[in-house]
This record gives sequence, C-alpha cells and structure tokens, in this order.
Amino acid sequence: MATNTIKAGGQALADGVFMRTPLAWAIARQDGSVEVGHMPLNRFAAVPAVRVLAGLGTAMKLGVGRGLLGKGSGAGSGRRGNRRFVAVLLAAEIAVLLLSPLVDVGGMSRLAAVSATVVPWFATLGLIRFAGPSAMWRYHGAEHKAVAAHEAGTDLDDLDAVLATTRIHNRCGTNLVLVMMVLGIVLLPLPTMAQIPVFLVGLAVTAELLSVAARRPHALASRILLSGGRALQRYVTTSEPTRAEQQVGCLALQACLAEHAKVAALFAAEDTVALLAEAPVLVPA
Repeated sequence: MATNTIKAGGQALADGVFMRTPLAWAIARQDGSVEVGHMPLNRFAAVPAVRVLAGLGTAMKLGVGRGLLGKGSGAGSGRRGNRRFVAVLLAAEIAVLLLSPLVDVGGMSRLAAVSATVVPWFATLGLIRFAGPSAMWRYHGAEHKAVAAHEAGTDLDDLDAVLATTRIHNRCGTNLVLVMMVLGIVLLPLPTMAQIPVFLVGLAVTAELLSVAARRPHALASRILLSGGRALQRYVTTSEPTRAEQQVGCLALQACLAEHAKVAALFAAEDTVALLAEAPVLVPA
C-alpha cells in the first residue's frame, strides 16, 4: 500500500478536530463547519530545536486562539466544552504554580524531592482527564486514526478502514509528558529562574528526539523513549471515537490536505516547500 509523505498533525477540540501540515491548517466541527488557512512560514524551519521553539507561538495562537477560543469555536455544548477544557487546564497550572513555592525541595531527601515533582504532573493529568469534556478524548482518538490512515495511504472516505487503525501515534504530543517530567526532576538542583529557559530548551530537544524516534519506531531506544507516552495515550489522553466523530476527524484532515496543495502550488521554488517539510510536526494532546 502506498504511503503519503505530507506530515500532518493536529489537536482535539471538544467539538471537533484541528489539523495542520507544514503549509496549512483546518478545523472541522461536529456542526459541519470547516475553517482553513495557511501556516505562517517558520524562518528557522531548517534549524533543529530552534524551529520547535519558534513554532510554539503559532501553535498556541491557532490551537487555542482559533480552535478553542476563536469566533468559530463551536456553538452550544461544543463552545462550553472548549472553554471548560481551557478553564480546567488553567486551574491545574495555577494550582501547581501556587503550591510549588510551598515545597522546600532543597530541604528534602532526594526521594521526597522527586515525589514532590512527579505527583503534580500526574495530578494535573488526572484532573484534565476526568474534569475535561469526554468528547475531547474521543476526538483525540479520531485525530490520530485519521493521521495514521493518511500516512498508510488509506482512503479517508473509507470510515471502516480508518476506524480500524490505531489511536496510538508515535508523534503525539502526549509522548513529551513523561520525558519532560524526567527533565523536571533533573533540573531540581537549579535555581527556579534558571529552570525555565533550560526547560524550554529541553522541550525543543526532546521534540526533535521524539521526531527521530517516530521515524525509527522499531529501534530499542525509540521504543523506550516512546513507551511512556504510548501508555498515556492508551489509558488517559485518547478514547475510541464514534463513527460520526471519526468522520469529523477525516473531514478536518481532508480539508487541511486540500489547502496544503493550494498553498504549495503558490510557491515558485520547490526547495522552499521541501525545506518546510523537514520540520517535525507533532500531534498535540
């Protein structure tokens, strides 16, 4: 079976799916609406790690600003679900920030310090999973299945074939969670102000390493690096989608690929498109 080389990633919404490629993005919602647009060019697309940091702002602007909170961010229960997810996420982060200064890591044993770092990560995951809208985890599964089907060359109109694909994806942003938790433990001895920039650099480097691991999933190092994130996807961050939800995921990817083709056709220099295609495209949680 032929495979497709255009890298696609995405993000689940409470009422649909956001998809993107290096050149385009699209949002399809349960009400049948579809939005499309082009991705801003990343001037650092050829620079490993730097390109990840440079793309964070765009990812947040589109995923949160346009997908979750934008003018087209659903209606009725969909709109409430998107805002509920953002509220839960912010509440979890604020709680961690408020409690962190109360924990005297320097005065603890190493085991206690590690526990004080690990517990908030898992508490945050648990809060997001159980307090967030359940439809989001199903749409996350639909997003993964659509991307996996696309990569395998499966017809996205064949819903039965798409639904039969796995909802566990090696490029999911969930894969970053456990690796970054380990990095947080390593950074414990550093002053708080130094931890932030080092953490961001570690995030970028980890994203690049995961991108390499996703291209070589059968290597022992790749299996180890991806194992934690795959387990989280299976039990926490994704669920099996309904047929209707999967159709929304496929529609989002089809619209995104169509827009990608239009944008690519506008580029006079083919090497520009090839350059952009080298940047890692994660499938955010």
